[in-house]
Amino acid sequence: MNKISKKLLMMVSIIMLIVFGVSFLFNNFFSSDYYLYKMKNKVNTIYEEIDNLTIEQLRKVEQEIENENNVTIVMTENSGNINTINEKIQFELSKDKIVLNKFWITEESLEKVNEGITVRRIFNQGKLKTSLLTVLYERDNHLVLLGTVVVHNTDVIEIVNQLYLFSILLGIIISLLLVAYFSRKMITPLEKLKNVAKDISHLNFKRVEITSGDEIEELSHSINEMSDRLKSAHLELEKKNQSLNTLISSISHEVKTPLSLIQAYTIGIKDDLDDGSYTDIILEQVHYTSEMVDYLIKLSKVHELEVKKEAFELKELLQKIIVQYNISLKNKNVQVVQNLGTVQNSIINEDHNQIEIILNNLISNAIKYGEEHYFEIKLRCENNNKIKFSIRNKTTRLQQQHLPFIWDAFFVVEESRNKEISGTGLGLSIVASILAKNELQYEVTLADSYINFSIWFDLVE
Repeated sequence: MNKISKKLLMMVSIIMLIVFGVSFLFNNFFSSDYYLYKMKNKVNTIYEEIDNLTIEQLRKVEQEIENENNVTIVMTENSGNINTINEKIQFELSKDKIVLNKFWITEESLEKVNEGITVRRIFNQGKLKTSLLTVLYERDNHLVLLGTVVVHNTDVIEIVNQLYLFSILLGIIISLLLVAYFSRKMITPLEKLKNVAKDISHLNFKRVEITSGDEIEELSHSINEMSDRLKSAHLELEKKNQSLNTLISSISHEVKTPLSLIQAYTIGIKDDLDDGSYTDIILEQVHYTSEMVDYLIKLSKVHELEVKKEAFELKELLQKIIVQYNISLKNKNVQVVQNLGTVQNSIINEDHNQIEIILNNLISNAIKYGEEHYFEIKLRCENNNKIKFSIRNKTTRLQQQHLPFIWDAFFVVEESRNKEISGTGLGLSIVASILAKNELQYEVTLADSYINFSIWFDLVE
């Protein structure tokens, strides 16, 4: 048996032994005294009821009192002769079938009664194993004896105590068996919970089914919920660890290439092999590495940013950002097709700075990687409570199979990783992180060589 069952059995056994032991000792040593005490109280109570009655009144209710209380009432004239009085009282008692070996009213008792004092005495009848419990008092020149037979129950109590002892032992045995059975039923689900907890501690996220209908069942539900959450958290942690490993690997690859080029062209300059382009190539690689570090810093800070929402015009912010790209648009000979005029209300309640980062990244991507001399930006109200932002440009390098990975850090389509074509692959990862942090709905679609990014915002009424 397990420890709890042993403790439970021991505890119940000790309690039962103490309770039954005290009960047994009480019955053995105090039952006779308690019986006599109760009989005295009974006689005294009856005496108090009849004390104020006259002899005539007492004669009328004598039979009724005797039958109801199993007592005897004897009345005789107080002649003053002790022998005559004793003979008359004993005769009346014998008529009530009370057999006496010892009974005698003494002169002293008679004197007390004559003085108005109530005399209480017990007459032990010896081998008859009974006693006569009496109350003697005087009323209307008559002596009144109220008495009842008290049985000596020592032998009976001894027999009863023996039987009681056997009953106690049998009760203890039955109780212990029942305790062992029910404790086992209670311990079994606890053992299941212990095993499941041990499995969870070893990252084996199991569940347990217990239908006891009590707190143990509620505990099993809590453990199951904890196991499910830990399993989900563990899987998420593994996913993040995998992403971190991939990120570190990608960073190492991205940094290694420009550093190798910088090293090679620096050695070329040292060996007087420079044809005039080495410095430009070194500066280009330094610029690319610096740009990648900036993006990594931004990506790391996204998770620390607090979302501070405020109401602002999305259309106004978008127009402001487009103006900032005028020089880049002219240099690239790219135009922006703006479909914003039909929108009357574009007030949203979001983090202004973070939304600006998102729009900047998407617009700069469209300028840098678009394959036509224009790209399209659109705002459209939907269902009167949402506004949809879309940006669309042409690309022939991106395929449908690339879309699930487009938000991943360092993902680039160009296998040669030409920096002019593919970039760092961090911009969209920053966008996705901010969108997720702000709990905004977004999607990317590809159709007829046109990629379309969409974001939905809740309008402020």
